Amino acid sequence: MPDEVTPGSIAWLRASVARFSNGPDHVRRRALAVDALAPVDADSLQHKAFERTCRLTAGLDVVDVMATIARPVPVGVLAEALGLPDVSADVVPVAAAYHPHVTPDAAAEAALGRLIAACGGPGERTAARIGLLVQACDATAGLIGNRLFASLTGKPAEQPVLATRRRIGGEDVTVPLTGTPFGAGPRACPGSRHAEALATGVLEALRGFRLTERETTWVAAPNLRMPAVLQVARSRPAGGLC
Repeated sequence: MPDEVTPGSIAWLRASVARFSNGPDHVRRRALAVDALAPVDADSLQHKAFERTCRLTAGLDVVDVMATIARPVPVGVLAEALGLPDVSADVVPVAAAYHPHVTPDAAAEAALGRLIAACGGPGERTAARIGLLVQACDATAGLIGNRLFASLTGKPAEQPVLATRRRIGGEDVTVPLTGTPFGAGPRACPGSRHAEALATGVLEALRGFRLTERETTWVAAPNLRMPAVLQVARSRPAGGLC
């Protein structure tokens, strides 16, 4: 780890996860993430994502899916499966500051400090668990938002993550993901089944909703195609599928 990286900082997280590593460091750190996911049952994730979405939408006639459901539900359910409390409120700001081109603010650094404490203190195993939660945040939210929008409009579902960033030879490199939403080869996402299960559970619970007249807006980022605001209204009485 470079001398200038402060232990427990966002820079420390980037320097400690598989995503921004190469060679033996990448192999070792990826194995930690794979091992953490190995006992997690995808069917259980789907069921719990369905249940949590039902609880969050109970009694609501209108829901902004991206703000209320698409991030907190997958992250909260996955955290529980990893033996952690619901840390979704802290994962969201850390995820927003995760990429090397982003300058983290004090709120993101403080959120990471709480995540490290919840995960057992600084170390590569903790970084791997936080990395899994961070990667599950926006990417799974994109799956949910794009697929829900497509199902409600009859349009094809778009791939949410169009490119990713990695660090190679000390340089930040953009890698296109067109046609391979979960990556491929030794860099393929180890949690693709888990992300699909979480998204499916959420979408099943939202089948009783329709788009409102509010315009769906989209994230303004060249590497992402996902809703920023996606508002839906209940089209059947509460207590239907849920």
